[in-house]
Amino acid sequence: MTDIDDDRERRDFALQVFGHMRTAGVTDVSYDAGEFAARYDGNDAVLHLANLFAETRDRSPEETQEWLARIVPALVTPQAPPDSWEDVRPLLRPVLRPSTYALDDEGSRVRRSLFPFIDELLVIDYPDVINFPDESKLADWGVTAAEALTVARENLAAVVPVAELPNDGIVRITVDETDYLSSWILVSDWLLVSTATFEHPPVAFIPDQQTLIVVPGDPEMLSEAFDMVEQEYREAARPLSPQGYTVDESGLVIPLDLVATDNDVEVARARALLASVEYNTQQQWLEENYRADLEALYVSSLMMSEREDGIRTVAVWGEGVDAALPLADFIAFATEDDDRSIQVPFDTAVDLTGIAPIPGVHPPRFRTGAWPAPAVFERLTEVAVAF
Repeated sequence: MTDIDDDRERRDFALQVFGHMRTAGVTDVSYDAGEFAARYDGNDAVLHLANLFAETRDRSPEETQEWLARIVPALVTPQAPPDSWEDVRPLLRPVLRPSTYALDDEGSRVRRSLFPFIDELLVIDYPDVINFPDESKLADWGVTAAEALTVARENLAAVVPVAELPNDGIVRITVDETDYLSSWILVSDWLLVSTATFEHPPVAFIPDQQTLIVVPGDPEMLSEAFDMVEQEYREAARPLSPQGYTVDESGLVIPLDLVATDNDVEVARARALLASVEYNTQQQWLEENYRADLEALYVSSLMMSEREDGIRTVAVWGEGVDAALPLADFIAFATEDDDRSIQVPFDTAVDLTGIAPIPGVHPPRFRTGAWPAPAVFERLTEVAVAF
């Protein structure tokens, strides 16, 4: 398909959405081709179309029209969250999203960090759409974020089926309603109980927001799964994570990189890929939205470095540059004299230099400030590792 054909297909899809918006009473609609979005309410409101477009790829024209007729009105005329805790409590659910999800939100969604670069968010489950309540609603309900998210998990546990999964291959779980599929691993003991017959520890994958894959931790099977999941993650309309997640001795779900496996190379690659994608997304957003504030501060990229012990992440601190460094495995101190450039484990470098996280930035970034004093740089050189 040519670019012209692709643009025409997107425009035709936008026209379909506009029709359903007008049916819902929204009349001042304009098309933003650059953002692939519909703007309305005097351009103050934006409906991004990319995810909707991706959702209809495998639907027939008739199915697409029926689905849009339900979804679009719910998106452009959203239902107000219930004011009482009694009314909203049974509707709460948890969803998993990347840490950089909804960076443009003016409101503050109810969320907590769950795994590195993956957050758990609170939603209200309506028949056709899910709604993300603002943190201000917690005061109306008289609960904390932790209490609301606990109830959300309990509600999800009540509807998630528990079945014995086969232990001889890669299992892709399929359900009609996929909004909470990746969240199943949040249900207490679900992964452990469902894989009770596995000879190896189970590993779950959530490459996108509506997919759940479970694999016995057999090395060959895991290698195959990592290759498949990375491709799905890279191609997903709503990517979530290329990492694997397993259970610890207490049954708690944890990232696979926290335990030793025969697949450490694939595990490290997935971990580094997720970190690099999330920090790249954050870097682009910071540069676009805080351009004027960043004249004296360089937002550093996260680099992936192949070492003998596998792929690791590196943040570069350049001499004479005040930078916002992403959290990484190593900091590379780059000088004009290449012979003096060194690479130091991140935690060690933080301890010796005293750099600290920038308040309010998630995922975290560390501001470097002044270049390390000669005595500090000498100490850094003593603990440096080979490039």
